Amino acid sequence: MRVAGIIVNYRTAELTVQVVHALRAEMTSLAPFCIYLVDNASGDDSIPRFKEASAKDGWQSEVEIIEAPRNGGFGYGINQAVRRALSLPDPPDYFYVLNSDAFADPGSLARLVAFLDDHPSAGLAGSHIHGPDGKTQVACFRFPSLWSELEDSASFGVLTQLLRRHVVSLPLPTSDCEVDWISGSSMLIRRSTFEKSGLFDEGYFLYFEEVDFCRSARAAGFKSYFVADAPITHIGAVSTGFTDQTRRMPSYWFDSRSRYFRKHHGEAYAAACDVARVLGLLVWHAKERALGRPAKTRPSLMRDLILASWKNFLSPRRGA
Repeated sequence: MRVAGIIVNYRTAELTVQVVHALRAEMTSLAPFCIYLVDNASGDDSIPRFKEASAKDGWQSEVEIIEAPRNGGFGYGINQAVRRALSLPDPPDYFYVLNSDAFADPGSLARLVAFLDDHPSAGLAGSHIHGPDGKTQVACFRFPSLWSELEDSASFGVLTQLLRRHVVSLPLPTSDCEVDWISGSSMLIRRSTFEKSGLFDEGYFLYFEEVDFCRSARAAGFKSYFVADAPITHIGAVSTGFTDQTRRMPSYWFDSRSRYFRKHHGEAYAAACDVARVLGLLVWHAKERALGRPAKTRPSLMRDLILASWKNFLSPRRGA
């Protein structure tokens, strides 16, 4: 099999059906193919809706619906499909992970496949991402660090300039290039990347799982690339509401962040990153006060960060 598509759904059935339709159309030129539609125990009408669409539109031979026994997170859902595909007599050459709120633009997936075909050292390839309005979204990144934690939370121009080599979000490249990690919204992964570096770490519920995966892939000798001419349209945060700045940061974001730093840098470094983020927030609040502006941030952000740090300090093995 050439390519297996993977879409993980959680309570966004109507939109996910549209994504499956669009992806099927894109994959026809890459036959034979399969799409794994994983439902992470939505507990709503998602499964009946998928079965209805499958019967109505003739998905049966191309789309396999997987009912995950629990909502174990994004990486967990991906792994449900990867394990199924790797057990086949003819496993896929590539796995295409696509968000349930994202649409590959015409020809984009074929260009990602062509890129990996032409670059054997590349283990992963990611897309140029834009919203429905055409506005570019950040799609390629540096690995986070202590200094990036300070820069990101401070959001202070002078500090950003001083730490510009540590800023996580990279400017949009104009051509294909190697990067530290790519967005999980659209990610084509070589089969041997899974075979040599392992599957997604299911200790992450949401966020940082693709950062961790790209880092593990690099340790196994695989590079991650941004492919400039393979765009997708991404609606964004439909199932999580993460971009709503009026809501508290979810606890799983703090847990995932802590897990990443502990796993790849150790306990002391993770604690230092917590201190750096708190200091950055203090700088940001001071800047806003000096400018006479209200310091608008997510509710209880400082408190939640400190409590999460203290919780992880008391139970250090949780992040391992």
